[in-house]
Amino acid sequence: MTDMTLHQHQPAEVVQLPSIIQTAAKDMNGAMTVANGIVGTSFVPQHFRGKPEEAAAAILYGATLGFDPLTSLQQLYSIGGKPALYSRAMVAVVLSKGHRIWTIEDRPDSVTVAGQRKGSDHVEQITWTIERAKTAGYTSNANYKKDPHAMLYARASGDVARRIAPDALLGLAYSAEELQLGEGTTSTQQVTADQFVKPEPADQAPAPQETGEAPSDAQLRKMFAVLKENGLEGRDEALGYVSETIGRGIQSRNELTRQEVSTVLDSFTPAPEETA
Repeated sequence: MTDMTLHQHQPAEVVQLPSIIQTAAKDMNGAMTVANGIVGTSFVPQHFRGKPEEAAAAILYGATLGFDPLTSLQQLYSIGGKPALYSRAMVAVVLSKGHRIWTIEDRPDSVTVAGQRKGSDHVEQITWTIERAKTAGYTSNANYKKDPHAMLYARASGDVARRIAPDALLGLAYSAEELQLGEGTTSTQQVTADQFVKPEPADQAPAPQETGEAPSDAQLRKMFAVLKENGLEGRDEALGYVSETIGRGIQSRNELTRQEVSTVLDSFTPAPEETA
């Protein structure tokens, strides 16, 4: 058997694989070009500023949902390596595909959202109440406490969107709000606040990314004690909340400034009317 015969009988997949890799590489190069051009602008959320690789990944993922680059960076959120969309963005994607989602009831303590897949007679209806949120363990979470009604709507609308059109959302398992509330973590992923504040080796500790005095150990202990009291015991949960509060993504407590720690602590201070 000649070499020519061997080549003629090779599986088609063997010769197609390089083209798949080339296409992926081309897409990544294009996304990197766009990311490098916009990550330093005010149109990009703080957690993508100066991070072209993360921005490029978000742009690529967003493209699969039909988003342009700026929309991808504005709407996509990642907590603990899990990509997610805020519920309103999930609803927008589902509506853009011709499906229907509408609100049936909208009260301070109860939200009911319904949805119908295009071409189907079945109506999916989801209700989230304060009592249901308590059972799920959300009411002790700081993100829930900031705006419980908005969180109820987020859960109801996100659930409906995923149920009627999982294909439109590429099977996204969670909304950003759910990840912020602690969903999608397992016992092996949970890290206590005490572990989160454990100092890193000096030669690996990154300097704060913003000009400012480093926080004291006492400030950090107080911040993580408050986070723990408010249900943010997991490392991913704590990092997600802190990043959202200070307006930029962080991977370690060593990146925080004294002012940023104060900002996080202030976010838990009750409004004047709540102290009466």
